[in-house]
Amino acid sequence: MVSSIPTGARVLVTGATGYVGASVANQFMQSGYVVVGTARNAKKAESLKTFFDAKYGPGKFEIFETGDLEKEGVFDAAVKDVDAIAHVASPVVFNSQDPIRDVIQPAINGTVSLLTSAHKYGKNVKHVVITSSIASILDPRVKPDHIYTEKDWNDLPYQLALQAQAKGEPIPPFLGYGASKNEAERAVWKFKEEHKPSFALTTILPSFVYGTVIPTPQTIDAVKSASTAVQIINLFTGDTQDLTMKFQPVAYIDVGDVARAHVLAIEKADVADGQRYLLNAGPYDLQQAVDVLRKNFPERDHIIAKGEPGNYTKEANRYDASKATRELGIQYKKFDNVVLDTVNSVKHLYKL
Repeated sequence: MVSSIPTGARVLVTGATGYVGASVANQFMQSGYVVVGTARNAKKAESLKTFFDAKYGPGKFEIFETGDLEKEGVFDAAVKDVDAIAHVASPVVFNSQDPIRDVIQPAINGTVSLLTSAHKYGKNVKHVVITSSIASILDPRVKPDHIYTEKDWNDLPYQLALQAQAKGEPIPPFLGYGASKNEAERAVWKFKEEHKPSFALTTILPSFVYGTVIPTPQTIDAVKSASTAVQIINLFTGDTQDLTMKFQPVAYIDVGDVARAHVLAIEKADVADGQRYLLNAGPYDLQQAVDVLRKNFPERDHIIAKGEPGNYTKEANRYDASKATRELGIQYKKFDNVVLDTVNSVKHLYKL
């Protein structure tokens, strides 16, 4: 395979200080590229730069401070000297009183702003990959035996959010999140159709993301920002004892696999241009997770919930993620390994 961008090419990764963004940046550097990572505040990205400088050497990771992402043209300068872009940044807010204002519109505007800048000023940009979510396809109206694929869309949350706003009713936080992902991705394909940019466009739709936290957190407060990975970590710490909790869509993906999909999509522009890729390694259960943890950390058997060992729900896999394997070559990491990777990256902070 001949890559769409040469080794040593510069790749812009937005949201590089986030859980997924940091892993995406790491995977690009591991694959031989130089990464320019955006951060609203450069000071907050210093620990990430220190981590990457130690791992890959100086000059492999740079920080571009964006400031307010709502500001027009915020990405104009960032796109001028890069060969590809991974747009990972997106608001994850679940305590807003106005999700349309604070979550949905910023997600749409940030995505369109990035694409507009790349179209106007990214003369070297060959490919833009957008991180979407499985939330873009989930639809509560489908039949129980429906198997989701990249052909599905989840337009209902935004419609319901607008209806609630018109009635002056509160908008449920997860409704706002689902709408933000769906509408931002809709905006991607609308942009491609209307502007016909010279660069390739691809979207990545991960399910629940777990796996190694990057950079290695130095404080427990830093762990709290590890997005969905916190759900596994809370089992290790004992903070979660209720194993009946269900986090829809009851499907997982390793953060490293998500990152690898971004790299492969950009390297295979001839295949990935205009495509959506659903990423899902399969269903899981919290009982399954604690079984793995109790087996590997027996010294914490008085901390980690016991539940009913081996008695976990065998959920049906309702998400066909085979396209990413066929076209990009993604091989999904097994759940046991993902659980251990997640915990091993933070366990040094939690003493008995």
